[in-house]
Order: sequence, then structure tokens, then C-alpha cells
Amino acid sequence: MELNNSLPFSDLQFFYFIGAAVLFMFIGKLTIGKKVKYKWLLALLNVLYITLLFTKPLEILIMITALYLVVLALKKWYTSNNIVFPMLALALPVFVMKSMVFFPEENQSDLVYELKRIIQIAGLSYMVFKVIGLYIDERKSKEFLSFLSFFNFTAFVPTLLIGPLDRFRRFDADVNKGYVQMNASFFSKGWGNLILGLLYKFIIAEAIYRAVMVNLVDDGSVFYHFAYMYTYLLFLFFDFAGYSLLAIGFGNFIGIDVPINFDQPFLAVNPKEFWKKWHKSLGDWLGDYFFKPIFKDLTSRKVFTSITRQNIALFLTFTLMGFWNGFELHYIVSGMLFGCYSVGHNYYVYRCKKGKKDVFFGKLGPKTVRYLSIFIMFNLTAFAIYIFSGKLF
Repeated sequence: MELNNSLPFSDLQFFYFIGAAVLFMFIGKLTIGKKVKYKWLLALLNVLYITLLFTKPLEILIMITALYLVVLALKKWYTSNNIVFPMLALALPVFVMKSMVFFPEENQSDLVYELKRIIQIAGLSYMVFKVIGLYIDERKSKEFLSFLSFFNFTAFVPTLLIGPLDRFRRFDADVNKGYVQMNASFFSKGWGNLILGLLYKFIIAEAIYRAVMVNLVDDGSVFYHFAYMYTYLLFLFFDFAGYSLLAIGFGNFIGIDVPINFDQPFLAVNPKEFWKKWHKSLGDWLGDYFFKPIFKDLTSRKVFTSITRQNIALFLTFTLMGFWNGFELHYIVSGMLFGCYSVGHNYYVYRCKKGKKDVFFGKLGPKTVRYLSIFIMFNLTAFAIYIFSGKLF
């Protein structure tokens, strides 16, 4: 039995699973809760999902185990403060999986075919990003990292495949609270997120797709490209934000406070604010585990000016995001374009501070500047996301 799209919330079976899972956890709390810790029931729930509904149960369980052993080995034997090697070591499975795009099926050897079959696991990128964050945060901790805690964090059902990206300490703190957060308040919050998620994903996103996107005729005209660009942006937002809300709602039902992923991104006035509103968990991850280490390393080497170091770190960070989505050109260019947006805005802020005046908007009023900034950011985002869609090349 498999999910049609290999994604949670994409098949009616998964909603049956949600209902059964929530009921299972509450019955467990009321019956054996005093004898069996919450984390063991959660682990069983994760195992049931992987074995019953996941497309490659054995491969994902082996991958989680392998990543755990690599983290333990790095914690024990890698003593350098340089985190580049550990990040590359943990990211190797993702690199191999993404590089399979260079081996089209008609030219594949038996070895490549088998490797592709084994390594192409849905959700691997998100899992590896979570594990890299875990390692960086816990590498100097003297506490033993149990496999149970690691497994629950990496295999947590609603966020296993496409996030939101959580942090180990925050997630583990929720788990260690046991059944306490399985209460009326969390359950009510879960219903709110679930209903809004259903509205976003299965009503608004579906309406956009069925009423507009499938009816757009690719005649190569400027109208077609603009129509598809804005329609795709809205579809992607409601589809992805809807999924994120469903994941948050499911987590709320069983006492896990999953991080918010979208927060009115189309009201962002600049790239920095946009990435605190659009896929926020990924933006925060990239900032903490990639941008800051690069900027710190460049600063320690005393190369370039401070603004140049910031801009190099920003551009490399968003380029990484492009490669993380895939090694196809449209993903990479889209990431680099967001990098250019961020570099341009960062330099604009720098020039404004240095000149003690707004070097772009001049003496326009704050409200006018805000509305113009929202308009500009929305259109820049639409263009970058259009490139991301792969429609141009």
C-alpha cells in the first residue's frame, strides 16, 4: 500500500492514518500512559507510517540508522571546529541522489540503476538538513544522543517529507514533556490549522490549478508567460502553505508544536523579510547553518570589506538553496536569482545607512515606500518562482 504521490496529505489514506494515529495516541495516554513513555508511542507511530504508507520503508529506516551512526562517529572522533567536512559527509546521500539527474534512464548501467533505486528516497533532503542542524547544535554536547530521540526527530510523520524544518532541541523538549501537551488547547489549535490547511491546499490551490493553470494554452505569447507566472506563484503558495498547516495541525493533535512555515509572505517589503515569511523554517536554517558560518569564516580570514563578506555569504547561501532543490538548471538559477535580490537589498541598506538617506525612494513617504516595496518584492518573487517552475528552460 503506497501513497499515490509519496507525500503526506496527498491521499485519502493518509487522512485515515491521521485519524487512527490521533486516536491511538489518546487511547495510549489514557490507558498505558503511566507505564509507557510518550516517546515510545511516538516512535511506534512513526514506524507504522513508514512501514504501512511509505514507498521505500526499508531504505528510509537504513538511511536513518546510517545517519545516526555517522553523527555518533563525528561527535566522538571529529575534534576540529571546522564544520565543512561533517556537513559534506552528512550531505553525501543528498548529493548522490540529486546527481542522478545526470544519468538518464536510457544510458544507465546496472550499477547506476541500483544506486538510483536505493538512494532516491522521498524527503531525504529535509531529513539530511535536519540532521546537519542537529549535529552542529549537539557536536560539543557531552550528553549521549539516543537512537530513539534521533529516530523520532528525523522520522516524525507530518514533517518527514517536505518539512517544516524543525530543530532537535525544540522538538525533543516537546517529546520530553510527554502527554502534557496532548490537551484541549493544542487540540483546538490543531483543528484551526487543519481546517485552514484543507482550505488552502484542497480548495484554493485546487481551484487555481483546475480553473486556470490547466486551461492556459502555451502559445509562447507574453500574456501566457505572465499569466502562468502569477498563477503558479499563487498555486505554489496555497499548496505548500496548506501542506505546512496540515503538518502543523497534525503535530498539534499529538502534542508537538511544529514551527510555522508561512506568514503572509506577499506582504514582505524586502528579500530578508520575505524569507522570514516564506518557507521560514528553511530560511532560518540556511541563515543559522550556512550564512553565519561562511560570514564568520570570511571575517576570521580578514578578507574583503564587511559588506562584501555579507554579500558573498548571502549569494552562496541562496545558491546552495538552488542546488538543494535539485541539480537542474532552473532550480540553480532560481536560487542564484534570490541571492542577487538579497545582495542588492543588502547593498541598498548599506548605501542608505552610509549616506543617511534613502538612495532609491528618495523623499517618498513611509506608506508609499512600503506599498511600492511590497509591489516590487511580489513581482521579483513571481519571476524567480517562475524560473523555479522550469517553464523557461
